[in-house]
Amino acid sequence: MREQGGPAWIALAGALALAACGSEPAPAPSATPAAPPSELPDAPPSAEPEPSSAPVISTSKTASAVSATYAPQDECADKPGWPTFRKALGSAIKGRDVEGMAALASADVTLDYGGGSGIAELKKRLTDPASGLWKELDAILPLGCAVEGGLAAMPWVFWNVPDDIDSYSAMLVLGDDTPLLAKPGGKAVGAAGWQIVGIDPLDFAPKAPATRVTLRDGGKGYVETERLRSLLDYRLIAEPKGGTWQITAFIAGD
Repeated sequence: MREQGGPAWIALAGALALAACGSEPAPAPSATPAAPPSELPDAPPSAEPEPSSAPVISTSKTASAVSATYAPQDECADKPGWPTFRKALGSAIKGRDVEGMAALASADVTLDYGGGSGIAELKKRLTDPASGLWKELDAILPLGCAVEGGLAAMPWVFWNVPDDIDSYSAMLVLGDDTPLLAKPGGKAVGAAGWQIVGIDPLDFAPKAPATRVTLRDGGKGYVETERLRSLLDYRLIAEPKGGTWQITAFIAGD
């Protein structure tokens, strides 16, 4: 939903939400004209598709592969000005540099869905230990960067969630080797690293040692709770402005 006075990324998020509500994308144009029916060759009766040798890693928003994983990717590195911005961002976060972060943000940076915005408010929150914003920024840095409509989003998964996923009841499993457990503290019964898994949001306890999850293929088990990250957790949105990148939102929720 686009809020009055909100940045361009909110409009983009609204367009993506409409797509998730049932509209079907237009078919991609063919590179060459289709042959008339009379000219189409007959396929052998027993012809089967060739098996794919590509790794099962999805970067699309479709649910074509239930075993897809969503390890961080960097789609921003080759964008003009991004390397300089990313280096400055990392330095400011590592040094807990409030003024450095403020210099990277737009004047109307959005900070919540209740109207919180602006440089002064950003500084106030960064200097408040109770806000935990530095910890949230630490967590975002290694999770990649996605691009949509010229805007950048960190973490990468934020703009790469399949359309059939309800972000309120799903989480990303962090780590390459995170196992699926038979029970809390039990033996590993499978791999869960970088998968999007379903949870019961009403039963989720952030301090519990493990959380019961459902894999996309229907498998069930437990994952250590500290290895789970909400799909609606904090994300940083940046836009190219005046030859550089500026943070236009640092926000959680929906």
